[in-house]
Amino acid sequence: MRMNVSTKLWLAFVGTIALCVLALYLLLHNSLRQGFLDYTSKQSVQRLEILRSAVSNIYREGNSFRALESNPSRWVELKEIIFAESDSLFEGLPVTTEAEVNSPRAYYREFVTSISLHDGNKKLLLGANKPGEILEWIPLIDTNQLVGFISFVKPTVVSRQQDQNFIQHQFKIFSIISLFVLVIATIVATLLARRISQPLTTLAQKAHALASGDYSQTIPVTSQDEIGQLCNSFNQLSEALAANQQSRALWVADISHEMRTPLSVLKVQIEAMQDGIRPANSENLALLYEKSIGLSNLIDDLFELSLSDVGALSYNKQQVSLAPLVKTCVEHFQVKAQAADLTLKDNIDAAKNYAIVADSDRLQQLFSNLLENSIRYTDAGGEIHVDISTSDTKIFITIDDSAPGVAPAQHEKIFERLFRLENSRSRATGGAGLGLAICKNIVIAHQGKITAGSSDLGGLQICIELPRAQ
Repeated sequence: MRMNVSTKLWLAFVGTIALCVLALYLLLHNSLRQGFLDYTSKQSVQRLEILRSAVSNIYREGNSFRALESNPSRWVELKEIIFAESDSLFEGLPVTTEAEVNSPRAYYREFVTSISLHDGNKKLLLGANKPGEILEWIPLIDTNQLVGFISFVKPTVVSRQQDQNFIQHQFKIFSIISLFVLVIATIVATLLARRISQPLTTLAQKAHALASGDYSQTIPVTSQDEIGQLCNSFNQLSEALAANQQSRALWVADISHEMRTPLSVLKVQIEAMQDGIRPANSENLALLYEKSIGLSNLIDDLFELSLSDVGALSYNKQQVSLAPLVKTCVEHFQVKAQAADLTLKDNIDAAKNYAIVADSDRLQQLFSNLLENSIRYTDAGGEIHVDISTSDTKIFITIDDSAPGVAPAQHEKIFERLFRLENSRSRATGGAGLGLAICKNIVIAHQGKITAGSSDLGGLQICIELPRAQ
């Protein structure tokens, strides 16, 4: 039979408490009986002190135990006189043969019978041998000299009727308390099991709905413990899946739009040529070629982004000196910057040893995309500055450009795929919005970090943080 979490918790709580109560009962049973036995032994020892004093006086009179050895009945009478008062406690008890054998009187008489007299070497003088029994020894001292011992077998049962009644009463009270505790524990365990299992049951139901594609599922967080953290994590997962679903839908729509625009232009131009509306001259063919190149670039960007997303871009990492690599990229874009009426400069010393472990080709792709982006969106007459700085463990590459700037709220969004600041979707004014997304994936693949911020030049600052080679 399959048990749910609530039943398992209930059984765990109630079972644990039941075992604890049973263990306490057994411990109390042994402890209480043993305590009364110790108490009985102390009473017996007190009377044995009287016997020891009497035997010591007899020894002192004859300087030996011969008076007792020659008259064993005197030893028996001496014990009966001393223990007669205790024996009277059992008057009125049954005296039948079976009852006498099993009664407290019989145990007490056996205890009195076990009292024996020994010399200083523990040799038996008077009494009976008790083989297999553990004996307690009381020394007999005369003029600071050990002259003998009195031995007895420690009682193993509670002999007095009132003591037995007291023990039985205590066991009865403890049994009632134990039952009361079990009832209370069962009620509390039921409430706790429900309280603990309810969020888990709800979580299982919500997770099933989530797995079916319903990403609107959330769980109220009512505690700060591990279950509360689990519910909070579930809510975050649900939100992330919902956001990813929406992002995927937007991604498909944006890609469709990006590809439909150049395809529509191509289709219209070709139909116009077929109908004779537009001549198939070099100018019109150049327009078709330009649109096909744009479409090809878009497909290449999508393919490269998909590879970087799944980590399929090949990275041949080795130790690279970063300064000359960045400076070379800056030099390659000087002509393009001048054509856009922009000033591109750097403060990089190529002789500096900014060593990192990286793929030089991917880094060139990274910096080329960033410089291309800055040149494309910086107003004519502006500036682009590239700089490198270091810390003990990091290398920072910053690319600053002049106006126009980017609103702070959009600094993180510019690394999202297909995100562009202008409303136009024309690839003439900007790319497809994939370049910075690819850059982010390349930086992450090098265990780095890329962020955007406001530049002192009035435009955008891109900061790349890469780990230094150790």
